[in-house]
Amino acid sequence: MIAALVLFPVPSGTTLDQMREAYELSAPRFRDVSELLSKYYLFDGDTQGGAFYLWSTRATAESFFDATWREALTERYGAPPKLSMFEVPVAIDNVATARCQL
Repeated sequence: MIAALVLFPVPSGTTLDQMREAYELSAPRFRDVSELLSKYYLFDGDTQGGAFYLWSTRATAESFFDATWREALTERYGAPPKLSMFEVPVAIDNVATARCQL
């Protein structure tokens, strides 16, 4: 499994409600992306937005985060996104575990 962290600048003064609205418009495009296990939208409450993705394979993640993706985010937010990818050797999911024990 691969974790990808994407961070990008947002204008100072951007509110959580504005970010939520933008993210809700974006979310439907990711519902059927092959090998995307989950995506969490992020906002630091000030000047940085982003997303945390879990992918089944590195190849899929790398093919998703291509030059077209980078150009689109750069155009949308005025600066290139920062992308970091990590192997996930161990994972804990307390929500899934709790559901299974009910």
